[in-house]
Amino acid sequence: MAERTPATLWITAYEAPRVTGYHSHDTGQLFALREGLQVIETPSGRWVQPPGWIGWIAPRCAHAAQTFGATAGWSLHIDATTAQALPGVPHVFAATPLVRALVDRLTGMDASDPLLEPRRGRLVGVLIDELAAGDRPSLHLPMPQDSRLAAMAAALADDPALPDGIDRWADRIGMARRTLTRRFAAETGLSFALWRQQARLLKAVELLSLQESVTAVALTVGYSSVSAFIEAFRKHFGSTPARFFEEGGAMLQAKKKPA
Repeated sequence: MAERTPATLWITAYEAPRVTGYHSHDTGQLFALREGLQVIETPSGRWVQPPGWIGWIAPRCAHAAQTFGATAGWSLHIDATTAQALPGVPHVFAATPLVRALVDRLTGMDASDPLLEPRRGRLVGVLIDELAAGDRPSLHLPMPQDSRLAAMAAALADDPALPDGIDRWADRIGMARRTLTRRFAAETGLSFALWRQQARLLKAVELLSLQESVTAVALTVGYSSVSAFIEAFRKHFGSTPARFFEEGGAMLQAKKKPA
């Protein structure tokens, strides 16, 4: 009996930015961009996907998406059974050399040739195994569910340079500082300070992906000096902004050693 291909590959290109409202697929979806930037959103978080990283949406996971600039890339729709090894929530994977080689082979094959279908299926299986076996660093910003905290977090995620501190935000949303601190940590898994730093760094990845200068990005996301921004970026991601994009984030596959 012939092997069945558990996935359908699409090559995509769009000249203008796109906004896609909340929707879901019966299949899982792996996707990546050769150029442009994409932000994936669910009620529980945001994921930033720069070029070279591999995005993942689980079957029947409601999500919205927004692209910035012209985009080109690929999308691989995978049946729910085959997708079981991958996370049940959205994810953005760093690409190992093997992942990049598998993607190059898959996207270079003639999708219309039925004789290649069993081989495509085997390559997809190896790709899924490699992604599932990784350490799973992800360009993810968790979002709180409380409506007041969610409004605050959305404002800070959109403009992380906003100067107001936690006391001012507590007054603004009508919540005691102690309550804000406790609920925010419980709902995001991060303290307000750590979450805010992560919001700044993920916004920085967005802007750097769009070819903004390091100096402009540092100031836009709220750092007082370029050197402070580069050091914070290096500590969080394990590389400077320049090396992060040169290597497509692949170095994040290595486990970070405790300080």
